[in-house]
Amino acid sequence: MGRVYLCLGKQAEVPYYFERARIHVWNVEELCYFVRENAWVLEPSLLGRELADWVGKQCGLAELSQKLSASCRAADPVIAFVETLFSYTGYCPMQEVEQIEKILSINEQASELERAKARGDYYLQSGKYVMALREYEELLRGLTGMEPSFLGKVYHNCGVAKARLFLFQEASELFERAWRLTRNADSARQYLLALRLALGEQGYVNFLAERPDLYAGSLKLEDIIRDCDAAWEASKEAVFLQDVRRAGEEGAADVGRSMAEEKLKALQDAYRICVEG
Repeated sequence: MGRVYLCLGKQAEVPYYFERARIHVWNVEELCYFVRENAWVLEPSLLGRELADWVGKQCGLAELSQKLSASCRAADPVIAFVETLFSYTGYCPMQEVEQIEKILSINEQASELERAKARGDYYLQSGKYVMALREYEELLRGLTGMEPSFLGKVYHNCGVAKARLFLFQEASELFERAWRLTRNADSARQYLLALRLALGEQGYVNFLAERPDLYAGSLKLEDIIRDCDAAWEASKEAVFLQDVRRAGEEGAADVGRSMAEEKLKALQDAYRICVEG
């Protein structure tokens, strides 16, 4: 049985909007969920008196609002705000609260460059690729002061986000920059894979003919692709497509079409989350 959350206060008439994350919260439970899931992107500007006032006026939790306002005057306002919120609501077990506070402490000690990258990495891992790109591209506009290894990681992750959005040519350019900076084998593989998808089979073969230095790496990539093909054949998605095809062959085209449309809608909904920005 999952954890049960007791509802506190009331549903807001006007939600609180976290602009950087592009998220509305409507009650204190949603606020707790947002804080728990977004620990890597929390800053003093996000958790302050305006939010504390909203908790009191919109959620009807005057006592919590006062406590949150007081936490804003603490030496470490973000951690104090989070401690107060979770202590009052009991939303998270103590062990989980301590883990969140550890993340916040690491985030506080990081430089602005590191915090910006951490935000981008968080959005990338959450599948919000446009929001990740916004963070990375803002970082790349201010190249001054970045170590090559750090810059290479930013280029690589930016390339991952572009590739997840099917922008393979742009992704290949970013992976190449990452590889030239770090000589990381994974960046080299991703560079070749993005090019393979962007150029098509013949274009990719022509490219390799002019780059003998990449030939050995391309052979390793083909081994990886063969393994991926084998994994795909055994996947539930491949089985699903076989079921749809079989339905059509057995005279149940309407059933197959309905199955495909339902799956397509789920994929479209998931993709919309990826491109929200």
